[in-house]
Amino acid sequence: MNKDTYYIEPEDDITDIINHLKSSKQKVVALVPPKKLSVLRSAINLKLIAKTAKNLDKAVVIVTLDPVLMKLAAVSGLPFSKNLQSRPVLPSEYKDAPISNKSSLKSQDISELDDVEESEQGVSQASKTTESQPVKKAEPKDITKDSLTSANKSKSNLVEDLDSNELEQQTEESGEKSVKKIPTFESLRKWIILGVALFIVLIIGSVWAFVLAPAAKIMVKIKTTPDNFSENITLVAAADQAVNKEGKILLESETLEKESPIEFEATGERNDGEKASGKLTLTANFSFSTSTASPSNPDRISVPIGSAFAKGNLNYLTIVSTDFSWDGSTTSCTVRTTNTCQIRKTVDVVAFEGGTRFNIDPVASGWQSSVEKVDAFNSSAFTGGTDKIVKIVTASDVEKAKNQANQIDDGKEELFAKVKETELKIEASYKKTLGDATSSPAIGEVAAEGKAKLLAKVTYKVNVLDKSAIEEYIRTLVSSRLGEDQKIYEIGSLFIERFQENNATSAKLKAIVKTGPEVTEKTVLDKSLGKKIGEVTTLIKSINGVSEVKVDTSFPWVRSIPEDINKVSVNITIEEN
Repeated sequence: MNKDTYYIEPEDDITDIINHLKSSKQKVVALVPPKKLSVLRSAINLKLIAKTAKNLDKAVVIVTLDPVLMKLAAVSGLPFSKNLQSRPVLPSEYKDAPISNKSSLKSQDISELDDVEESEQGVSQASKTTESQPVKKAEPKDITKDSLTSANKSKSNLVEDLDSNELEQQTEESGEKSVKKIPTFESLRKWIILGVALFIVLIIGSVWAFVLAPAAKIMVKIKTTPDNFSENITLVAAADQAVNKEGKILLESETLEKESPIEFEATGERNDGEKASGKLTLTANFSFSTSTASPSNPDRISVPIGSAFAKGNLNYLTIVSTDFSWDGSTTSCTVRTTNTCQIRKTVDVVAFEGGTRFNIDPVASGWQSSVEKVDAFNSSAFTGGTDKIVKIVTASDVEKAKNQANQIDDGKEELFAKVKETELKIEASYKKTLGDATSSPAIGEVAAEGKAKLLAKVTYKVNVLDKSAIEEYIRTLVSSRLGEDQKIYEIGSLFIERFQENNATSAKLKAIVKTGPEVTEKTVLDKSLGKKIGEVTTLIKSINGVSEVKVDTSFPWVRSIPEDINKVSVNITIEEN
């Protein structure tokens, strides 16, 4: 049958030992105490161990060579053994043993007993004495429940003889050692100095290791519950109208102005060759029947400079002004008909634009006049016109470029990047406005190689809300619905919908709110300072909503949380859902 060997640590108390007995799966438990362990030098503690073993139906054996601990174990009803291989001595056997054996144990050298006690697999002192003196001894047996039962039925004479022989042998050996020469103080001085130095280093190291160095980091993970938040809010235009807790949020805006150059093709054409010129004969027509002209009050017809006369689709402009005057007499008429007096004058004209097509032969009829009661014809050819076709910007070209500018949205991303992290943009409110557009070259001007550019000032705008104002409203509303032991851990995925530009007074606010148990740094520290790691983990994890607790210490030997709050850090995180 297997046994459970428990090496008791110096810092363990009686609770740790009893908890180990309860958690052990073996029927036989061997307790191995360290040197000078105070926890087992109490008769009450040993009786508690014996009572627990009895209740658990387990056999507990104290492995020791300390005569005081042997006696206390026997009084408490616990068997003891000198090492893990020797047969345990039952309390009844220890009480029946001769008094001389017990007194010999008390006089035995403590240092030698300690050395034997620390050796888990050392050979017992009885085996050493067999070389010089034959002694009958018991075969080493494992500490099992069966061996304890058989030993209880047999007599303890063999154990008593073995103990007596061991003690006598130790006495003889100690006598032999006493004959040796005692070292002088001079030869021991350096060892004493070294020992003192080591003792001081040990003290300093102990203070550092168990007082100064210990630190702990407690990591607590909280499990939260995400809930969808959806409420109507009121958007106000003035700061004095905003009441965040009531859902009245100030509506602000971010704007960006840019000049967007748009290149386009000029489609208009113009002949910039030399203009044809010549002379036109103008005929002013005065009516005999309707005129009241007299020498003192003649009728007048004026042809201003730049007046147009056309032959088909060829326009010619006068380059001088000409005035006609009739005094009502027939003698002043150049040509007279029954009802009309015609007065003729010759004026210089030039073609409306360049081109050889304005070079025409004399034409006596078919001319159109822009001046009332004035006719024209050319009695001589028009000459001097040459061809030079150039591209010019037309009004339709500029309008087409404006439409192209409206299609380009290169400022949207730049505007959104301008929105601060503390602001929530309302994407539905995004708008682009095209301002004044200037064509270069202007309308009607020549475009070199047919290329032109439109410079348009574009304004980009998006409405924004202050995130802190929104979160204040959400916290106010949600907190009123939570229990006292719950809190809001995170507000995310903020979004505005149902925003209308023509009626920007209300909108729907949506968000995801994560709620969970209210666990603060103070809560964790109150349950942790000065307690053992296992106890801390159990206490904190017992809080409803805590999914994980992890404790990291500065060194492996640190098994408790320091009492100094400055040496303990707390990290509370939210578990990803």
